[in-house]
Amino acid sequence: MEYYKNKIINLNKYTALNFSTKTFTRFWNLIFFITRNQVRFKETENNNIIVQDKKYKLIISQKLRAWFYFKSLKNRFESLGKMYHFDKIEFSKNDIIVDCGSNIGEIYYSLKIFNKNVFEYYGFEPVESEFKILEINTSNKVKSPIALFDKNEIKKLYVHKEGADSTLLKDIRYGESENVDCRRLDSIENLKNKNIKLLKLEAEGAELQVLIGCGNILKNIEYISADLGFELEQGTKSNKKEVVEFLTERNFKHIDSNKRLVNLFKNQDYLK
Repeated sequence: MEYYKNKIINLNKYTALNFSTKTFTRFWNLIFFITRNQVRFKETENNNIIVQDKKYKLIISQKLRAWFYFKSLKNRFESLGKMYHFDKIEFSKNDIIVDCGSNIGEIYYSLKIFNKNVFEYYGFEPVESEFKILEINTSNKVKSPIALFDKNEIKKLYVHKEGADSTLLKDIRYGESENVDCRRLDSIENLKNKNIKLLKLEAEGAELQVLIGCGNILKNIEYISADLGFELEQGTKSNKKEVVEFLTERNFKHIDSNKRLVNLFKNQDYLK
């Protein structure tokens, strides 16, 4: 039965992208009903999509990314959590989590699965349309669209909403751009002199610049989970070597890595 469910979904998931949002949601709800899937889609007034099942509810903006949730929202959130090595982190009550490159806030839900405690969530997302959805989906402490970087400045962001991989580093693959507010992490008032349990870092090639922008706050971060995939030079180069060297020199231990090149580091000097 599962084989035929997947067959039906795979045969239709790209064809359905050509539908209007209303037709898209109705089409997939019919497929879900036929295949006895609990996931349902609903169009919003802003042409976004509400994805929900019996336990979770999430607003998304891109039809292309809807297939992430075809099994269930929990399946997506658990997969993300394992991808970012949350299962290897010992969380505690009232931990501070910094999410660099939050997009619409999926990581927030992953954290709630792997961390059963109350936590403070700081989600940094520079694309304004995605940030508005992030505000709805999460209890975010950040109140405006901000990109973390190594300087406090206004900088051009090369936008690719469909792939959720907009970047501050010039990329000729992306024709759309917008000016965004860039901030160093050590300039964020609410995080100064605070102990940060986890910095989840996905800056589409600018991870080293974000780490430089941490300044003296870096010593107050216990774990860093960084996506160091092939984002540089139009998706042909990784910055893993440079980031590993930078963090190793500051006494971070490289704990783990995976096929997507998401790397987990632990601060050996934390709270010393």
